[in-house]
Amino acid sequence: MSMTFIIKNARFLGFGIALAFLSSFGQTYFIGVYKTAITDEFQLSNSDFGLYYLLITLVSAVGLNQLGHIIDRVRLAPYVSVLIVAMAAACLMVSINGSLWLLVPALMLVRLLGQGLLTHASMTSMSRYYSKNRGLAVAVAGLGFPLGQAILPLVAVLLMGSYAWRSGWLIFAAVLVLAALPLIAWMLKGQQARHDSWQQDQIADQQKQQSQTHAHLCRRDVLVDIRFYLMLPALIVGPFWITAVFFFPTEIAAYKGLEIIDFTAFYGFYALGSVAAPFLGGLLVDRYGGRHLMPLYPPLFAAALLVIIPDYGPVGVVLLMGLLGLGAGITLPINNAIWAELYGTRYLGEIKSLSTSIVVVSTALSPFIIGLALEDGYTLTSVLAFGAVSCVAAMILVLPVALRRT
Repeated sequence: MSMTFIIKNARFLGFGIALAFLSSFGQTYFIGVYKTAITDEFQLSNSDFGLYYLLITLVSAVGLNQLGHIIDRVRLAPYVSVLIVAMAAACLMVSINGSLWLLVPALMLVRLLGQGLLTHASMTSMSRYYSKNRGLAVAVAGLGFPLGQAILPLVAVLLMGSYAWRSGWLIFAAVLVLAALPLIAWMLKGQQARHDSWQQDQIADQQKQQSQTHAHLCRRDVLVDIRFYLMLPALIVGPFWITAVFFFPTEIAAYKGLEIIDFTAFYGFYALGSVAAPFLGGLLVDRYGGRHLMPLYPPLFAAALLVIIPDYGPVGVVLLMGLLGLGAGITLPINNAIWAELYGTRYLGEIKSLSTSIVVVSTALSPFIIGLALEDGYTLTSVLAFGAVSCVAAMILVLPVALRRT
């Protein structure tokens, strides 16, 4: 049944994968590749770069919160085309300017479009147009994230080995316009019929609202719902601590007695976990619902942070990366299903943009907060232990939402 669904919907699922893949240009693991080149050119310290990155990410989070609702009100094909062209323009801006004060706004736009709006468009589309197989659709589309993580940073490093670091961004801009744009247009053929069918379902749903436990809620309704605030810690802890691990690889490598190049060689175990877990999570979501599964993933992050503390050598790093990947992978279908389950799909874009922008803020604060803790004399052991405690606390807080009958 699952394979039949994937084959039947291959083109639209491919669209979700493509958007998730292209979001890599705005992700920390991709921009981090250029950290040394940027700090060397503009004579920035690590703390300077961290502060600029905090500002860049906070602005992109605000922008996502303000712009995320647009996907609820416009046709998908032209909307996504504008996003891709805008990403190409942002990459071009990074490639041609030689001023820090112009580079910062360019990276803000890259972050807003990548980690923000392209990710948002991919996951919202899968959640909106599939109800019966929502978890599986999100899991398939989510394959674009580990694919991007495995391929694009390596491509960026190879390009920097042959060209100036800015040249790579110019190449990426050209690829977005010449290859990604027509590919996305082809993948969205037949989208209008899918959208019309969804609209008919919404009309039928409206007629049955009196017998429903809740109507389709909008963002202001969510903001006064106690369940939203009980879920927030669980939504935040994973991205917060994953960002910390990937932003401080040098410190963690030194803590484990490894060279940085040896430590980054274990990143593949993260990608492996994040590829495998979404399918399991998607099947569980389609059977049990995302809300009931939310307490499952915070303990995975807690275990990942704890297992790196003992002296297990390389095995500890393998377990760290594998558990983080499993947590990130299983989180994807669960978190993208809960909004439609709890609040309906009519205003899904604005609701998801609210939650996603809060998660983005947490990833902005992570390098800054962890960096301050390490500079103030806290050991990495104590930081990791506190992270594990925060994950367990998030699990406890979300239990009332997961276990409540309605």
